[in-house]
Amino acid sequence: MNLASLSIKRPSLIMSLVVLMLVIGYICMNRMNVEMFPDMTFPMVSVTTIYSGAGPNELETQVSKVLEEQISTISGLKNVTSTNQDGVSVVLAEFLYETDATYDEQQVRDKISQSRNKLPDGVEEPVVKRVDPADRPILSLSMSADLPPAKLYDLADTTVKNGFEQVQNVGKVEIIGGTKREIHVILDKRKLKEYETSISAVSSKISGNSQNIPVGKVSQGARELTFRNIGEFQTVKKIEDVVVNFVGSDVPVKVKNLGEVKDTVEEIKTIGYLNGKSSILVNIYKQSGTNTVNVADSVLKKTNKLNDSLKNIQGSPKLNIIKDNSKAIKLNLVDMQETIYIGIFLAIIVVYLFLGNFRSTFITILAIPTSLIGAFIFMYLFGFTVNIITLMALSLAVGLLLDDAIVVRENIFRHMEKGETAEKAAQTGTNEVMLAVIATTLTVIAVFLPVGFLQGMMGQIFKQFGLTMVFIMCISLFDALTVAPLLSTYLMGKVVPNGKKNRSFWSAIIHAPAEWFNKVQDYMENIYEKIIRVTLKHKLLTVISVILIFILSLSTVFKIPMTFMSAQENGEFSVDLQAKPGTSLSQMNTYTLEIDDLLRKEKDIELVSTTVGNSNGESNVGSLFVKMVPFNKRKVTTSGMKEHIRKFLIPYKDALNPSVNDEGMGGSKSFDMVLTGNDLDELSKIADSLMIKFKNIPGLVDMDCNYKPGKPEFQIKMDPEKTAKFGVQSVSAGMELRGAVDGMLPGKYREKGLEYDIRVLLQEDQRDMSKEFNSMYVPNVNMQLVKLKNIADGELTSGPQKIYKRNRSRYIEITANLDKTGAIGNITSAAKQIMVNEKLPEGVGYEFTGSSEDFSDLTKNMMIAAVLAVIFVYLILVSLYESLIIPFTIMTALPLSIIGGLLALFVTNQGLDLFGMIGFIMLLGLSAKNSILLVDFTQKLMRRGLSREESLIEAGKTRFRPILMTTVALIAGMLPLALALSEMGSFRKSMGIAVIGGLISSTFLTLIVVPAIFGYLDTFRLWTRKLFGRPAERKIDLVKE
Repeated sequence: MNLASLSIKRPSLIMSLVVLMLVIGYICMNRMNVEMFPDMTFPMVSVTTIYSGAGPNELETQVSKVLEEQISTISGLKNVTSTNQDGVSVVLAEFLYETDATYDEQQVRDKISQSRNKLPDGVEEPVVKRVDPADRPILSLSMSADLPPAKLYDLADTTVKNGFEQVQNVGKVEIIGGTKREIHVILDKRKLKEYETSISAVSSKISGNSQNIPVGKVSQGARELTFRNIGEFQTVKKIEDVVVNFVGSDVPVKVKNLGEVKDTVEEIKTIGYLNGKSSILVNIYKQSGTNTVNVADSVLKKTNKLNDSLKNIQGSPKLNIIKDNSKAIKLNLVDMQETIYIGIFLAIIVVYLFLGNFRSTFITILAIPTSLIGAFIFMYLFGFTVNIITLMALSLAVGLLLDDAIVVRENIFRHMEKGETAEKAAQTGTNEVMLAVIATTLTVIAVFLPVGFLQGMMGQIFKQFGLTMVFIMCISLFDALTVAPLLSTYLMGKVVPNGKKNRSFWSAIIHAPAEWFNKVQDYMENIYEKIIRVTLKHKLLTVISVILIFILSLSTVFKIPMTFMSAQENGEFSVDLQAKPGTSLSQMNTYTLEIDDLLRKEKDIELVSTTVGNSNGESNVGSLFVKMVPFNKRKVTTSGMKEHIRKFLIPYKDALNPSVNDEGMGGSKSFDMVLTGNDLDELSKIADSLMIKFKNIPGLVDMDCNYKPGKPEFQIKMDPEKTAKFGVQSVSAGMELRGAVDGMLPGKYREKGLEYDIRVLLQEDQRDMSKEFNSMYVPNVNMQLVKLKNIADGELTSGPQKIYKRNRSRYIEITANLDKTGAIGNITSAAKQIMVNEKLPEGVGYEFTGSSEDFSDLTKNMMIAAVLAVIFVYLILVSLYESLIIPFTIMTALPLSIIGGLLALFVTNQGLDLFGMIGFIMLLGLSAKNSILLVDFTQKLMRRGLSREESLIEAGKTRFRPILMTTVALIAGMLPLALALSEMGSFRKSMGIAVIGGLISSTFLTLIVVPAIFGYLDTFRLWTRKLFGRPAERKIDLVKE
């Protein structure tokens, strides 16, 4: 008993399984997390080390080098890079994708622990963190109020931060910008000299008087008594009374004798604005593995509650939404849902027009909810999320999963039109096409299964896509072989031939489109019969013509843009500014506000969020986040607006080096080439020369280089002989000088549950050491002050703003964005050609990274997937048809689909990107389906005694309708994807275009070419059997059909 017979004899069992699958699938669907992309694990670990006051050179040699040497011993390491800038060292360890990210992180932690004692004094504890692509804010808000800066910051840091941290699944709340309260002990160096003490001594004394110390406890019989020493400062005024030393052994020298204590704010490092008004930025992060959309919705509700409670506070504080990353997810989900719904609607129309029967249409389209909802069971069990990749699989499956149901249902319908009963037609019709349906489904699975097991980043992105398609196809096969014959038996009734139908007036109107379409089908079948007869008479000419068409179509490859991924048209982007090294924060603020004002004058821009400076202390940078008005309220696209912004920023190119970047790229640009060597000056000259040549490559904009020399630097060069003579230690002297300029943090001042730093430093007019060098003093080992000019020389020079290293060699990075016509594949090829002709000095190397590297990996992975798909399809066909040669007949359709796919991309001027390549992989399975239907039925007819030519003609006529139906249904399902009905869907339209083009060419050419090639290959098959002494008929040929 086969599945068709079982479903007809046990309908309650089959329907119970279907209902159970729908119920469980619906439950699983609602329990799955909703994200933008699948969960991805990047095998990258960062180590951030703070060394306040140190310059790039000191951090490179004293911190980064030590850490790099330890990390480089870990197995599985791919690259280790470091960035060294004032006060901060960031070392990034990149491992092979085959390694375990958690283990990598632990290995790095162990190595850092081993090297801790090799780092200089004053270095803060290195922070080790695994790089998580999901570790980005889900929401960014701004907070503004008519309050002093310190009070506004405290309000944000307490009420607002605590409020958001209470929201379920919120992982972290980050405050950016604003000015925190800080207690400054401002010393006068003249008084320090007068009382013969130092900044280090003052800091030490304050530190010794700023803490509560637990003393211990004693037992007093039935109770315990705890002792604590209360030493914290109760008021800011109390800091002035700290005794630093004594004059003449009995006269105390207090802090207030050496300077003053001010309740002020910390040094401003960043300034924030929202639409030109001063504000604080609040970033909300979710916990790992939680639902982004649900967390964002909860945060938005909390924002409304906080605004209600804040409006009664002095200064009328208010929270405003700047960026909601869940919105992009929601818009993408809505877009994909609309694509699915439109695809289903169009597929229903197609099925009805071909079959002309409402019951047949209902039975056929029932496969859609069964397969789509049922697939969620397996998606949930495998830990998948609802994201644009899995939703894209569902949208593509709309037309695909109908194929099996259409083939089965059409064949049953054809038998019923001949007068057979519903039960007999259901069983006979299903059995007749069962092998073909299984073969077509397995070929599609064979194509998508390798995609689900790709390696590297591509594997992480497309694992859920490939396996989701496999799940859907398995369920659609089950539906086609059980539900279709079952419902055909019990719901169809009697089918009356078209010519004998007596309809009422309204029924005739409703059925008129289908009947008209049926006449068109008959006409097309007659035309096709004439074509196939001509083809069989001129087989060689047909085959040669198609080969020539295929070769000519390959020439379009060189004219199709090759890129990694098209830019998302989501109405958001950023403008990054970088002034010359040494630009002050106040000057950068003036520059940035000028650009801010220009952007806000654009009518299609809704919001501009501006940040001047950054948390690393770089004062010469600025960033403006731009949000455009909704898509339906503007005519210009995101790409068009970015091009417009680039043009009006041209006058600021020299002063601010503006760059218009895609939002969500983490500040990185698409084009990225690294020059490695040890001589920065030599690398800089090479980079400048290459940038001039790269600017001639079409599509590259915003070109820049990360090497920024010319940062003003005043170097204090200690003389070892003189320091030894005066008893001065260079490290102690350096710490004293750092305290003079940057300050020392000896303790905390606590008030109302809040902590504020106490900073000891010189008064503002005495901190400029380039002017005050001759009057500066440092302590020696006996704590006596020694004039700095007696032991050191001061020199005003310049140095790099940052020093970069890659695999322990210095490097310079050349980066650029792409304009709306730029394609990273073509651009990288052009850049490689330039590098081939470039004669680099010995010891200098180069490497393309970023999107160039991603595109290279994508191409390699897609080639592997394509080769594996072809091998798997061939092996499946060999197994099903018991022949090594017949599968080649079927697989001739594979290159035929490439013709249409390439031509479609070329005609629509669409680039071949990640989604387009997946479309071509998909075509390998889809194009084989039509060949299978044709060849399978031809063999059945030959076993019934028909000649080869008669079998090919009859098979073509009989299978013309199901082949046409499945193709048009697939095209209907793909049409919304290809049209990109919303701005969010534009970046994946290449897949729809390639698939539709490939389906058209493969269907048309398959119906013509496969019959011609079948004759040659079948003759070859018979010749090989005769050559090896085997009978002409195989055992499978002896089975009666």
